[in-house]
Amino acid sequence: MRLQLIIFISIALLIYFGLHTLLFFLLTKFFSPKTRAAQFGLALLLFLLALSFITAFIWTQFSTHRFLHGFYYGSAVWLGTMVNLLLIFGAGLLVLTILQWFPLEIDRKTFGAFLLGMTVLYTTYGLYHAGQLKTKFLSVPIKNAPEEWRGRKIAHVSDVHLGIINGEGLSQKIAAIITAQKVDFVFITGDLFDGTGDDLSKAIKPFDRIMAPIYYITGNHETYLGIDKALAAIKKTKIRVLRDEIVNLGGVQLIGIDYPQRGWKKDIRPVLEKIDRTKPAILLYHEPAQIETARRYQVSLQLAGHTHNGQMWPMKIFVSLLYKGFDYGLHQLGDYAIYITSGAGTWGPPMRIGSTAEVAIITLQ
Repeated sequence: MRLQLIIFISIALLIYFGLHTLLFFLLTKFFSPKTRAAQFGLALLLFLLALSFITAFIWTQFSTHRFLHGFYYGSAVWLGTMVNLLLIFGAGLLVLTILQWFPLEIDRKTFGAFLLGMTVLYTTYGLYHAGQLKTKFLSVPIKNAPEEWRGRKIAHVSDVHLGIINGEGLSQKIAAIITAQKVDFVFITGDLFDGTGDDLSKAIKPFDRIMAPIYYITGNHETYLGIDKALAAIKKTKIRVLRDEIVNLGGVQLIGIDYPQRGWKKDIRPVLEKIDRTKPAILLYHEPAQIETARRYQVSLQLAGHTHNGQMWPMKIFVSLLYKGFDYGLHQLGDYAIYITSGAGTWGPPMRIGSTAEVAIITLQ
């Protein structure tokens, strides 16, 4: 198993066990199981649930059994539900703490039942909203762009995460949006696959119906899946893979850089040194990073994904802090611009709350 995946799983397990321990504390505050057997039963249930998603994810690396699909989906839904339980019951405990200062009597179990109902509604909304794929329109000025490039449209797609949860249906939605917009080029900035599932070629087949040329770079999840496996599926389609290389698209340089297979940071300078700085350049790099390096080499437009715009609140807050505000949207810094898309799919919980799945249609000016 790859080192990055081992590190990822180890950190995830520590976090999951910590969060489930906190959830145990919150639930007992409201429902007060009186017997040791009840307390042990709740603790055991949460322990098993804490293991469920990581167990399912590891299992997908070795098996394609149909039972696994249901187990993986259920564990992913629980992962999101657990986060929502923490938020809502945490807020509920804060309310109870404040109300202690007032002459009010609130039955904790009744209030807890109300909070459970709120969690069900909140989670259901997240599941529904994740499937509402939107089209995001924006315009970006490109310095020194050839006249024939003015008004051209690019479809920017990222983080589709095709696998057990997101399949051919999502690819069909994306292809339909792109076809309707009559774009000139399609750029896929990584995480086309999520590291699960077996019939990858079928999942991406709808992209062959798109008339425009399609260019693709890898993301971190392709490294989990295995680069060779991902590329083998893509080679059966019209999608062109860019691996640390530059192609000339009629006077505009397109730079495609792989996600690092080892470590967390990549030196992209050797690739950028090959560009002609007198001509506009578009950089495809999965993570919204290397911004200062891209500016130094006079990249005109950088396209990225990776962040999912947080996907679920309150992750939006942490993602924004981690990437210093470069977590979503268009950012213009002089002659340089970067657009970070929220992505078309989901990873982990099949939910979106405070974030909308999108395909970005960029008109160059």
